[in-house]
Amino acid sequence: MKKRAIVDRPLLIITIILCIVGGILVFSASWPTAVLKFENGYYFILLHLRSLALGFFCLFVGMNIPYKKYKKYAIPLMIIGIILNLMLFTSYGSDSLGSTRWLKIRYLPRFMPSDVLKITSIIFMASICSSLGKNIRKFRNFILIVIFVGVSVGVVLIRDMGSAMVIAIALGSIILAAGIKFRYVLILLMFGSAGLYYTMTPYRLERIAGFLDPFGEGNDSYQLMNSLYALAMGGITGVGLGKGVQKFSYIPHVYNDFIFAVIGEEFGLIGASCLVVLFFLFIWRGYLIAFNSKDRFGKYLALGFATLIGVQAFIHIMVNIGLAPVTGITLPFISFGGTSLMVTLYATGIILNISKENSRSIK
Repeated sequence: MKKRAIVDRPLLIITIILCIVGGILVFSASWPTAVLKFENGYYFILLHLRSLALGFFCLFVGMNIPYKKYKKYAIPLMIIGIILNLMLFTSYGSDSLGSTRWLKIRYLPRFMPSDVLKITSIIFMASICSSLGKNIRKFRNFILIVIFVGVSVGVVLIRDMGSAMVIAIALGSIILAAGIKFRYVLILLMFGSAGLYYTMTPYRLERIAGFLDPFGEGNDSYQLMNSLYALAMGGITGVGLGKGVQKFSYIPHVYNDFIFAVIGEEFGLIGASCLVVLFFLFIWRGYLIAFNSKDRFGKYLALGFATLIGVQAFIHIMVNIGLAPVTGITLPFISFGGTSLMVTLYATGIILNISKENSRSIK
């Protein structure tokens, strides 16, 4: 028996709340920089609202394209994702703060190709694992997965370690859910550790040093130190919306990489905790949709995207509270928008489409 498809309303409501909170925080966090650089306090919030509008369009598209269609195009989508990331090594790569993570192609706005690969790699991995079924436990199929994970993570790792880690964990969640042998997981971890070691540049070592000594003299120490100051100043209830001081040039790019520090300063422990709870609820609904899916491809897609968004959120939070080195990872739905916001909302739309399919059947 069939019934009208309905999206998972709790997940949709959580997403909308997070986006509203994000808009408020971006406005508060970016105002000083916008006034200083552009003499217009609304500069960044207007750009963010434009990205948010495009993001909700992406959410709508993701909600209404039947997710099973992605399986048919998994290979070409993956090839596009890899090619875009390889283009970073050409003249199309755009440098920002000493790191080439952006592509600048004529007639297109600047974007991060690693964000595109987050979507395409999860689609491709879900396609592989759903097609293999129990055969994923065979060694020859494990080799296939090693090659795919190595390529997906490797092309990003060279330029963007933070995004590479997020992609690796999201793909790992799909592999584990598919039933791969545990000893194969250990082998993957060994390969991953070797990859991290051989791509450890002086710039990345400086970030680790800043994490180990947050009150040192380096730039990364400076960012982390002021982030911790912001959290300490916020106390339990915060200093009030718009009244934080660490955003006044004390924390560079506070509206991107350190926006959680603004939450902690202006809304205190209570506000920051509420935001963490919202992300936990988002992950819970995403996993619930995954486990309720009767289709393996849908199950792995929802699981991968929920993990992707959740891991990115908690790595960002860990960086802001001094539990991880600076990664440059934004806070999903909250940080100043762009490619990341649109990709996150598109991924959420796909999860919601899977929930629609789950709702069609009644026991």
